[in-house]
Amino acid sequence: MVQLTGNNLISTAVFISGNGKNLKSLINFAKKKLSPIKIVLVVSSDKKAQGLNYAKINNIKTQSIFNWIKNQGVENYEMLKTFNCGVGFCLIINYKNLNRVKKFFSKEYQPYIIGKIISEKKKIKIDGKIHWQK
Repeated sequence: MVQLTGNNLISTAVFISGNGKNLKSLINFAKKKLSPIKIVLVVSSDKKAQGLNYAKINNIKTQSIFNWIKNQGVENYEMLKTFNCGVGFCLIINYKNLNRVKKFFSKEYQPYIIGKIISEKKKIKIDGKIHWQK
């Protein structure tokens, strides 16, 4: 078995969509002597994501990718089918419980609706305009 430390670290890319709180934890973990990972790239759907600054401070390459891909002519349907489109964390709940769920989040991290699940033959149905920038 190969030891995953020293020169055998796993090159790792991290996707962020916000302030980088989870990224900070991952970077701190990666700095530990017995960590098997080395973070080599941080990718975000939002070029203004605060977490990108934390990556730069730690000399990690950054890339804001979804806007670039979209600007290459990729259709909305394909973007949705292929990528998670910047959603770093998702709760699937009954709409009638939305206000109850919101009470568990601080003002800084309020959840918002990104879609709904319906019974239909199509796998993805785009309902309205997609905004690729925050």
